[in-house]
Amino acid sequence: MKYFLSYLSFLIIFSSHSQNPNPSSILDEYILAEMGEEHFPGTTTVIVKDGEIVWIQSYGFADIENGILVTDSTQFLLASMSKLFTGTATMQLKESGMLELDDDINEHLPWVLQHPVQSTTPMTIQQLMTHTSSIKDNWGAMGNYYGYPDPTMSLEDCMQDYFTLTGGNYDANQNFTSATPGTAYSYSNMATALNGYITEIVSATPFDDFCDANIFEPLCMEKTAWHMADLDSNEVARPYSYSNGNFVANPHYGFADYPDGQLRSSALDLANFMIAFLNGGTLGDNTILNPSSVNEMWTEQVPSIQNSQGLNWYKELLYYSGGEAYLWGHNGGEMGVSTDMYIDPASNIGVCVLSNGSGTNLYICDALYDYALSLNNNNGIVPACSTSGLTNLNPSQKNLLQILDVLGRETTFKPNTPLIYVYDDGSIEKIFRVEY
Repeated sequence: MKYFLSYLSFLIIFSSHSQNPNPSSILDEYILAEMGEEHFPGTTTVIVKDGEIVWIQSYGFADIENGILVTDSTQFLLASMSKLFTGTATMQLKESGMLELDDDINEHLPWVLQHPVQSTTPMTIQQLMTHTSSIKDNWGAMGNYYGYPDPTMSLEDCMQDYFTLTGGNYDANQNFTSATPGTAYSYSNMATALNGYITEIVSATPFDDFCDANIFEPLCMEKTAWHMADLDSNEVARPYSYSNGNFVANPHYGFADYPDGQLRSSALDLANFMIAFLNGGTLGDNTILNPSSVNEMWTEQVPSIQNSQGLNWYKELLYYSGGEAYLWGHNGGEMGVSTDMYIDPASNIGVCVLSNGSGTNLYICDALYDYALSLNNNNGIVPACSTSGLTNLNPSQKNLLQILDVLGRETTFKPNTPLIYVYDDGSIEKIFRVEY
């Protein structure tokens, strides 16, 4: 493990500075130390401020076995951070007049869903978005919804299976809490999945297609998708567990209740999402939400029950030099996945960390936020929808800086050997040239 960290520190020197607009070796070293502490094989980080990307840096491996390094375009499973996008889709339908947050969910479902005890109290869309609907996660049932790499059960079939009286996994005691809807907080993945399904019904469009057309395409999130089938698996970070001093690769996976946590995205794409929200729902010429909807999502919804909860977004406490602040955001955790995204509207700052291991990114978030506050002359990069990278270098301007073997050791060209080329624009390239 020590050798692994040493390799990463070495590689950063040659792969980040021409791409990262505000590099910091001190911050690099801190992040690498946290990766070692949390046993993260790979991590990608990004800061946005005043509408620009002011920091973007990736570390480690997306795929250890195949020597694939993490880049700013590597896609990570977002886990529960995905809920921010499910909520955004709901707010778009609200803006279009197709639903209201206080609607009884049965106004939109093709079948009736009632609380098994509190049947006279309606469940509302707002309750689905604030974890106050009384819907409970029954992991005994939800374990049946996993697929590799994608689920084989449809979202519609999953919702019927879990919520209708004739469903194979309906359980009045395990699928619901005893509380009256709207009176108690209980974090619920299945409530968010149901909200995504309502978007599918109301819009008459598959949920993933709705997000493609109304969120990802307008924000030029070209490396973002709900299903592995829509991504290049070679660009997706493999989830890892850590056991007895070794990283253990897990298969790519998904689940039929996918609107609650199956989205995959990259640091570059998520920078666009954060900038859009900080700009009141707009990136460049494209608008995904009105400012009033963004403000509503960032407003305490149930202060008497859970005073940190907005609409899918919640407030997280981050620490910086000499103080602390609550930022709006969401984290995510699944097998081999840790993700965090937080936004400070007052300082116009957003930070995001994605890792392909199980642990906490919060200390890295603290460090990124502290660094963002210190940047006065941002020297940042304005995302452009016409490009997927951060620079406008032509291929002829790209110069080879170093050749590494798969263990990170500097070497020279060798035929019949996997090598990593590191260029001065921050890009890397895997080379394997066969000679007979």
